[in-house]
Amino acid sequence: MAKKNSSGALLGGLSESRKMEIVGILVMALGGLIGLSILSYHASDYNLIQSLSADNLLSVDRGPALRIQNGLGVVGAYLAHFFVYRLFGYMSLFIPAIILLYGWFIFRDRQVNQLLWPTVYGIWSMVLFSTILGWFNNEYDWYSSVWNGSAGIATARVLQNITGIGSIIILGVLLVTTVLAFMDRDLQTTVDTVKGWFADARDAVSGWQEERKAQKEQQRQQKQEEAAAQQARVQQRQQAEQQMRRQSKPGSPSSDRPVSPPAGEPQSQSIDEIVERSQQQDRERMRQQQEEVQSLDQRPRAEVEKKQVAGEEDDVDISVYVGEGDEEAGARELDRQNKDKAREVPKVKYKFPTVKLLDSPPNEGNEVDLNEIKENKRIILDKLKRHKIEIRSINAIVGPTVTLYELDPAPDVKISKIESYANDLKMATAAKGLRIMAPIPGRSAVGIEVPNGKREIVYIKSVINTKKFVESDYELPLAFGKTIENEVFMVDLTRMPHLLIAGATGSGKTVGINTIITCLLYKCHPDNLKFVMIDPKKIELSLYQKIEDHFLATIPGTEDPIITDTSKAQETLESLTKEMDERYDLLKDAMVRDIRAYNEKFDNGELDEEEGHRHLPYIVVLIDELADLMMTAGKQIEEPIARLAQLARAVGLHLVVATQRPSVNVITGTIKANFPARIAYQVASKVDSRTILDTGGADQLIGRGDMLFTNGGGMTRIQNAFVSTEEVEEITGFIGKQRGYNKKYELPVIQEESASGDIPDPLEDIDELFEAAAKIIVLHQQGSVSLLQRKLKIGYNRAGRIIDQLFNAGIVGPYQGSTARDVLVEDEDELEQLLDELDEFNR
Repeated sequence: MAKKNSSGALLGGLSESRKMEIVGILVMALGGLIGLSILSYHASDYNLIQSLSADNLLSVDRGPALRIQNGLGVVGAYLAHFFVYRLFGYMSLFIPAIILLYGWFIFRDRQVNQLLWPTVYGIWSMVLFSTILGWFNNEYDWYSSVWNGSAGIATARVLQNITGIGSIIILGVLLVTTVLAFMDRDLQTTVDTVKGWFADARDAVSGWQEERKAQKEQQRQQKQEEAAAQQARVQQRQQAEQQMRRQSKPGSPSSDRPVSPPAGEPQSQSIDEIVERSQQQDRERMRQQQEEVQSLDQRPRAEVEKKQVAGEEDDVDISVYVGEGDEEAGARELDRQNKDKAREVPKVKYKFPTVKLLDSPPNEGNEVDLNEIKENKRIILDKLKRHKIEIRSINAIVGPTVTLYELDPAPDVKISKIESYANDLKMATAAKGLRIMAPIPGRSAVGIEVPNGKREIVYIKSVINTKKFVESDYELPLAFGKTIENEVFMVDLTRMPHLLIAGATGSGKTVGINTIITCLLYKCHPDNLKFVMIDPKKIELSLYQKIEDHFLATIPGTEDPIITDTSKAQETLESLTKEMDERYDLLKDAMVRDIRAYNEKFDNGELDEEEGHRHLPYIVVLIDELADLMMTAGKQIEEPIARLAQLARAVGLHLVVATQRPSVNVITGTIKANFPARIAYQVASKVDSRTILDTGGADQLIGRGDMLFTNGGGMTRIQNAFVSTEEVEEITGFIGKQRGYNKKYELPVIQEESASGDIPDPLEDIDELFEAAAKIIVLHQQGSVSLLQRKLKIGYNRAGRIIDQLFNAGIVGPYQGSTARDVLVEDEDELEQLLDELDEFNR
């Protein structure tokens, strides 16, 4: 009895994970033994085991048991006869393979329900392949049936009896669909993939042909150049010989005196050396001419788009440049990379959204209106000439929204003088928004940005489907749009590390937030990224409810994953600060400095889950309207935002805060100091522009996605990429249809001290503002911490302690979550009586 108890205690001492590992090893061993018996099948073994008796089995020195050839002996012979002969032949190897897979999942403590599809697919493939082989066995009388088994032959014969010759067509169609399903369960995606392979093969062949043609053309040109050079050498040699013959004629003036070579050269010089020196001088002169031409402008531009427009009324020429743009990625390059990235993370089977969900931009391109550029150039020169400002040259750089005119003023012109005529130029050009950069950062020129008469829409697909975005290794890549140079502007949110967005209503602020979310959805796996969305307007971010099971992080018990209530927003931000503190504790225990090093250490198995370690995804907090939160909550919202902005970078929490009212009481100094990266859309006044950017310029933007970006350094003008509502619905619908996580990513719950039961004694260490706070609470009949903060001008922690003391004194009720406490005292007379009783008790 004691022995039995000790063995039970020994088994009970094993951890749950160790038990699962033992079970997994046993299941894998079972699968391996079955596979060994099938692989070592011999038809003669079954006849031997029929003649075996118990004596034969127990006596190892004699009997037919020794002649069994199966690797698993008698048991293996029985198993092999059942699986190979009775069932589906060698196709029965699918069964031990499935058992091995189950054992591996149990050993690795993975969810076995993920094997439902592989199990069904494996059994179906076993039956199908066995039936196909059985059909050929029936039709052509194959000698051995070990590949299909009796069940495969019987299934094929039944199918032949029912459908005749059509049976092989049916089996062929089933085989094709089975292979396609193996590649991808979405047959349409598989067909597109196969078509993509053929298209890539055609592109490779055509590229090889073009390369061969280019090589032949280059060889032909080299031969022509060599022939021309040879002919030139012959002509020069003939001319040199004629000159020498003329000099050697008797009676000629030059024949009486010897010809002396130039100084520094040898006395004797052959004709080939003279020709070679002449050719070298010609080559040097041509190289110098090319360098002089190239030194005019070294900026990379599309040579096809470079045009010269000569002035008619003046002698200043203008050079027009159109940015070449970023190289477009392959049609399916992003999808292929995302598929490989999805395979690397085995926790949930996830498909990245495909590029075909996005609208394709029209093929009209950015047309250059030379007449408009010429007219603006005439107006600018005429206006500056009237004020005696001389301009030596102008370059026009055409962008999607505006054209930048680079002016090269004379050396004696003051730059501030040009800047003072901004309003005159704006009136003369009749432009909606004209912005002067004096000088352009990094260039010795003055810039004047004039809006184009015809604007170009930058579609999100033209930004995402570029090699710059596809091949980027950023953790959280954000591709906002295109610059004036027609280049994709992309940054990494982890390096910013937070973003502040401001702009008037209708300037493109919400589209910019959709652009940010879209870029992250196309590059980040849900294991590595979570969103916390706060939307007081309730409609802007509602489209993203579909991705709740994949990408959204919420507080437990929250009904709506998109936070729209102010009290819930405050609770969520405080929960995020607690999440930040917990992550810092994990980083401290792991002895690392940032989230990337921590996750690498965790993925390598260096950190133990039983000690509380876990994979930490990045969390991006999106606040669509900060002004509404600041009006209703004030300091209670500002404090957690400022704390997160100051500390949360290292643990992977990043803020994207937007507001339509960039005033100082919304974007306070505490918030502004911790957001070096800022985006300004069109604002109403210069004061708003200085509030968000610390400089003017945002008031001169022309709206509809026209924006200025700064990260503490220079200013970049960008045309925001356009994301339509239909595109957002397509992307979220594509993600939402997939199976999400069984358990959502939950943020920690915030509990006040009174809710935990650790309440200080009200009769000891009573706050000096206790009576004043009690009168305020009774007067307003509202037991709120924020009310005490505003009326008494104290901090959150002190106000919370006073509320706890009021609760213990019986003045307010218990903690009720986000709602205010109930006030238990009805008027001031009752309060005075209660306070007198407390004083007597304290004495």
